[in-house]
Amino acid sequence: MQFNELSLLVLIPFLIGLVNIFIPVFLRKLLTLACMIYLMVLTIGIFGNENITVRLMNIDLLRVDRLAYLSLIFIQILGLIILIFSLTGVEGVIEKRFFILFPLTVSFSNGAVLSINGLSFIIFWGLSGVVLYLFALLGTKSGAPSSAKKTFMIVGASDSVLILGFLLLWFLEPSSWMKLWDIKMELAGELAYLSFLCLMIASFTKAGGFPFHTWVPDYCTDSPIESSALLPASIDKLLGIYLLARMVLNLFIMNTAMSLLLMTLGAITIIVAVMMAMIQHDGRRLLSYHAVSQVGYMILGVGSGSILGFVGGLFHTINNSLYKSGLFLSLGAVEKRTGTSDLDKLGGIGRNMPIIFISALFCSFAISGIPPFNGFFSKWMIYQGIIEMSSISVSGYQIWLLILLIMAVFGSALTLASFMKFLHSVFLGVRPKAYEKIREASLNQWIATLTIALICLAFGIFANQLPIRYLFLPILEKTGIRSPNYIGLYNPIFLTILFLIPFLIGFIIFLVVKNVRLDDVYLGGMKPSEKFRIIGTEFYNEIRRMQPLKSLYDWAERKYFDIYDLGKKISFSITKLLKSIHSGQLQLYSLWIMIGLLILLYIVS
Repeated sequence: MQFNELSLLVLIPFLIGLVNIFIPVFLRKLLTLACMIYLMVLTIGIFGNENITVRLMNIDLLRVDRLAYLSLIFIQILGLIILIFSLTGVEGVIEKRFFILFPLTVSFSNGAVLSINGLSFIIFWGLSGVVLYLFALLGTKSGAPSSAKKTFMIVGASDSVLILGFLLLWFLEPSSWMKLWDIKMELAGELAYLSFLCLMIASFTKAGGFPFHTWVPDYCTDSPIESSALLPASIDKLLGIYLLARMVLNLFIMNTAMSLLLMTLGAITIIVAVMMAMIQHDGRRLLSYHAVSQVGYMILGVGSGSILGFVGGLFHTINNSLYKSGLFLSLGAVEKRTGTSDLDKLGGIGRNMPIIFISALFCSFAISGIPPFNGFFSKWMIYQGIIEMSSISVSGYQIWLLILLIMAVFGSALTLASFMKFLHSVFLGVRPKAYEKIREASLNQWIATLTIALICLAFGIFANQLPIRYLFLPILEKTGIRSPNYIGLYNPIFLTILFLIPFLIGFIIFLVVKNVRLDDVYLGGMKPSEKFRIIGTEFYNEIRRMQPLKSLYDWAERKYFDIYDLGKKISFSITKLLKSIHSGQLQLYSLWIMIGLLILLYIVS
């Protein structure tokens, strides 16, 4: 086996994870931090070098191209930032295991995106699911074991479906075993479609797309919040959409039907998840549903069939990994100071934790698609991609594309409304007396969250000059696809200047005017008690009570749409039926044997 940069990106964090088993916690942190810095340097060093390959017994195992590099660099960036945040604050009872699993997660994720051999991809993909389960077991809440089991069952089942998809692919195209991303198979015949659907299910489950998303809210509620920022919020999104992008770009020649299927599921994911997010009273669950909702935009863009939409979908994957991990870390910093993520109990924390508030504000603007932040630019590209496809489509298809576009825009508006609730509930409004003396987050925590927030701003203002130019357009150039043409005019730098001018004017007026005063809100001439304070969770209570939404929300809370709970009910029903017909009587068992033999004889004949 060759030892070069690619093999080191997999082997070093794996070995660090093993070494961390035997050393004290302080050394684990130091060694893992040094490892992540070294991996970052390695990854930067291979930028633009696509001639690096790792071979074992004359079989190609690992190779980097522009699409793999896109996921690879952000695994290292986000891994390093989240690790810096995690250096303090991880609960003592789980700290030892946390810093064992962290480098293993990075190792297996790097291996998955660098794999060119089918077997190595399946192994690394499956191992990344194992560490996800082990992270879920670190949760100290009462629901953690149940959430871990649910995560393992859903993700594990999707891994089995992934294997089936690749087996079908190799049956149809035997050479795909060695050159996984060099196939371009036409979707013709039942087996080709079945292979596509199997791989799609695996991609959706890993990323958290509807209807395979239900593990994400439970995982984020009960697991350590640092692991939520690392996996469901960022790395799992990178891996899931990476597989989907490979399917669209390298594995299959897409047709209209499959493109429409992906886009429809993407739009449904947006609406379903954002509607669930709006009614949540726990900050973790609210952010987890938004982590699901944003996957819809990625699927919508990557599956659109438009070059502009495809690039927008990839860009949104990166953007989401940034601002979503930033939001989880911001909430985590607040939770570590207050001891809760219950939005009903929080409020006014922004005065005590201004840097965390600014970080959460920037990330909230980014996820809501507010210009000039990065979320707006990637969503704008996706919208343009859909419009571009509708302009060259037949009338029926055109109408459906416009409906999907409206759903996506509406979902973005609901996202903004939801984060108004989140920001007010946590950082604004009346502060409970219990939190009057809490302090700003520790140095490493606010540095991590603020870094992510500033990257979100920079990737929005300088989108064309930085990520689009150096990361996304080279992916198209290497595959021989022309660069996208933008529809309309959007200059983020000019727009930022326009935003800054009125803001600065308003700030100057605020400084000049001397008679500004702050006062309490009075109710009937009396200063209201704390229990009458206005909390953000009250913003959208009417939505929860409206019909038919009330019935849908009731069904969702009873798990009627949860594939895990539905699967449990079906399996228990079958088990109960089988149990009832196996009474222990020899005559009855003999009857079943005879019936089975008759069925076999019928099949053979």
